[in-house]
Amino acid sequence: MQIVKTDKGYVSGTIIGEPGKEVSVFRGIPFAAPPVGDFRWKPPQPVEPWEGIRECTQFSAISPQIEPPGMESGFTFSEDCLYLNVVTPARQPDEKLPILVWMHGGGYSMGCGNDKIWNNYRLPQHGSVVVTLNHRLGVMGLLAHPALSKESPKGVSGNYLFLDLIASLHWIQKNIAAFGGNPDNVTIFGESGGGAKVSVMMSSPLAKGLFHRAICESGTALAILGSKPLSDIEKNGEILFKKLGINSKADPLEQVRALPFSTILEANQTLEPPRTPDKPPAFIWDGAVDRWVLPDSPESIFKSRKCNAVPLIVTANLGELTGPGPLVMPFIIPAYVEMLKSVNTQGKNGYACIFDQVPVRWRSQGFVSIHSIELTYVFGDWDNSTGWWKSITALAQQTGVEPSGTFLDATDKFVSETMMELWVNFAKNGMPSADGISEWPEYTESTDQYMNVCEQFEIRTGFSKVAQKA
Repeated sequence: MQIVKTDKGYVSGTIIGEPGKEVSVFRGIPFAAPPVGDFRWKPPQPVEPWEGIRECTQFSAISPQIEPPGMESGFTFSEDCLYLNVVTPARQPDEKLPILVWMHGGGYSMGCGNDKIWNNYRLPQHGSVVVTLNHRLGVMGLLAHPALSKESPKGVSGNYLFLDLIASLHWIQKNIAAFGGNPDNVTIFGESGGGAKVSVMMSSPLAKGLFHRAICESGTALAILGSKPLSDIEKNGEILFKKLGINSKADPLEQVRALPFSTILEANQTLEPPRTPDKPPAFIWDGAVDRWVLPDSPESIFKSRKCNAVPLIVTANLGELTGPGPLVMPFIIPAYVEMLKSVNTQGKNGYACIFDQVPVRWRSQGFVSIHSIELTYVFGDWDNSTGWWKSITALAQQTGVEPSGTFLDATDKFVSETMMELWVNFAKNGMPSADGISEWPEYTESTDQYMNVCEQFEIRTGFSKVAQKA
């Protein structure tokens, strides 16, 4: 499957993967028009159709952002960033495979859908089409301002990041069948800030019906990035405009839309508050409670049992609950329990997980299952082939561990293959199952059971109490 017809035109891809298990890859497919010029800080607009065959073998540019030293992605920054990638094992368009839609981490201000690990071939080889997303980030994706709200037919501003995600889900509904996928069987999943994005999709009436299952890994907007009143974000927008020297007597939007994004990012950097250890990061740009994209905060929506309830998996890494590590957040467990209770009350099944697999040589040196380590297992990097273990190694060094040499073994491969089977089977039928391990029970408040992932997959009791102070 190297040439596919979408609703806007034909696209061509390429083939990757092991012999006999090849998958088709399409990189940089536009799902919305470039949000540049007058489209900056507006909801995503439709893509213009194209003639001929659009070659989709190279990744797109990614949203402008400030990358921390040592974590540079190597991708070009551009506001023209509304593109997605598709990895499909289908040979024919009528296979109706389940869809896994990846929402990347990095809070709401960093990251991209182009990393090699998300676009690896091993997860799709288990029988799912994987879609990875790029969208606007940070100030380019979440800025609100009274002038923008006045300009909008809805009378609101901000939340462009989430509108981009919703636009991508609409694209999937229209087009994924041509790639061998089933638009009636879409699972959204994400890690850290990506998990928060998933929970926002579960909170927004605009996303209702566009997905059918959800997985939150190490993130939810009930614990981090919990949204703010629109008026608060509009005030931050006014502060930024003043910092940029925007003349309020002239047309402020014409002025600010004429500035290069680098100038805006530089001014924005001076406004971000410092990080406080052991507390959720505080960001000036967040989801806006605007009564349109978000009727209320995700926490309030889940607690009032008004979320877009679908079968749900929530998972956290034990090391990010207990420390040491760059991000320690035991407060995510109560938030997860609230999410599970909400979907349970609305008649949907939920599943809880604690991930604690660490390469055996690293564990012997005192390394714990820190934030983001599960990604290498979920995406099948059991042989250090995508480069993501380099990031994990850097995080390990922050905990005082100096891992070196060959470290992955058959246990890591077993855990990875089982995690991929669990995620894909959940995407298929809403029940995470895999050969050779115990049946994963649905979460209920009374049983409080969860899957503990280490060298073995074990069912344990007391999810709500993991890493919680008595």
